[in-house]
Amino acid sequence: MPGYMLIVEDNPGEARLIGLMLSELSATSLPPLRWVQTATAALTMLATEPQCAIVLLDLGLPDSQGLDTLLEMTRLHHRVPVVVLTGNENNDVGTAAVAAGAQDFLLKGQFNAASLSRCITFAAQRKQAELALLDRSRLDDLTGLPKRAILLDRLQTAIADSHRHRTLSALLFIDLDLFKQVNDTHGHTAGDSVLCAVAQRIANAVRASDTAARLGGDEFAVLLGNLAHLDDAVSIGQAILAAIAEPVPFKGKPLSVSASIGVAHFRGNAESAEQLLARADAAMYASKAAGKGLVSLL
Repeated sequence: MPGYMLIVEDNPGEARLIGLMLSELSATSLPPLRWVQTATAALTMLATEPQCAIVLLDLGLPDSQGLDTLLEMTRLHHRVPVVVLTGNENNDVGTAAVAAGAQDFLLKGQFNAASLSRCITFAAQRKQAELALLDRSRLDDLTGLPKRAILLDRLQTAIADSHRHRTLSALLFIDLDLFKQVNDTHGHTAGDSVLCAVAQRIANAVRASDTAARLGGDEFAVLLGNLAHLDDAVSIGQAILAAIAEPVPFKGKPLSVSASIGVAHFRGNAESAEQLLARADAAMYASKAAGKGLVSLL
């Protein structure tokens, strides 16, 4: 379990007790512990240090009561597992927390080091399984690439990271040229083969840390994070164009398409994910207007 564990607890005694329990489990290679006393501090830490492995969250904080913090945390950082800490011996509170997005809950004063460790491990595994199911539901059935929803989610995260760290990132909007001709001439099965081949070639042309997605039809997008120079985005776009231009074999016949690419770069911009996608789309249409098979910046 990489990263760090975050205790959100305003009572120093409770936080210290959890820390002591976790220190007994050092041999289990649990991540290092961080502690904050308010909901605001917790949300700030999760935003600035996104490597959090799990949150142990008290529901009674000086600046937030009940499920408000949990709901805000799961909305902004939905990939982080949360275990709720409650002093209410009525399990209804914990059950409501799980229904609201927590992976588990613990009753204060009624757990020890072993049960705490088990809860943390199971909560992390439960979240991992939940995210795997969610991601599978958001993958394109034909190509296996992420759909638009995943792209926008990761793009929003990249925008936030770029704003905090002033890093350069770029969004590529890719639209195939001559694809309708393939469908009309050779049928939709041939078109599907071309789309699968194009998707694989795009994925192979980018880094493992980048996101290649299918937006629908013959439109694709690539999110490139942490670029050294804007020219790198153009170079990757040109490599994608070259890969797409290679003929796709189908029933002994080579099927050929080309593509047009628009690039929208950002470094600390105030644009939303949808606005960046629209800008990349406009740049792609500029490529088509300039003669197709080109990479255009906007």
